[in-house]
Amino acid sequence: MTAHAQTNTNRTTVPGVPTGAVETPKPVPVTFTIPAPPSTNNLFLNKTGKGRIPTAQYTDWKMQAATAIRSQHVRKVAGRVIVLIGVERHSSQADIDNRTKAALDALVKAEIIDDDRFVTAAFVFWSPKANYLAHIAIYPCQRMTLTFHPSQDGASGALVVDAPQLEFGEDDHGYQPE
Repeated sequence: MTAHAQTNTNRTTVPGVPTGAVETPKPVPVTFTIPAPPSTNNLFLNKTGKGRIPTAQYTDWKMQAATAIRSQHVRKVAGRVIVLIGVERHSSQADIDNRTKAALDALVKAEIIDDDRFVTAAFVFWSPKANYLAHIAIYPCQRMTLTFHPSQDGASGALVVDAPQLEFGEDDHGYQPE
């Protein structure tokens, strides 16, 4: 008989761990890059007789984002999620909040998340200018601590995620007694 974990509907049993102990899965983010999303102002236009239609820029960007996601073999994160989006800043005139919709829509279209209604929190920030990319991290919904470190001029920065803390009663292996 080989030693391996067995899963039933509510818990995982692991050889060498007393029966009744529960292995808590460690939340691991999915990280990847996509081209920087266009501004919400450039996603749709009003066409007489047709209503709102996607712009050519938005259609092209969605195809580029899907290709980038496929090429990085990004795995799905099911259920409620927290999304961190760092968009490389290339214009001092742009608004960071206008980049959120297109980025989240790309995650849904690529089936990386179930639907954007399952995004419990989204943190969007300008990161330093480089290759005109958006750097995305998706975590299963959990308690977490984020620290923003602004650049010298405050126009961009970096978001640092502290490792999730153990809940009261867990040991350092993630096992929690019943």
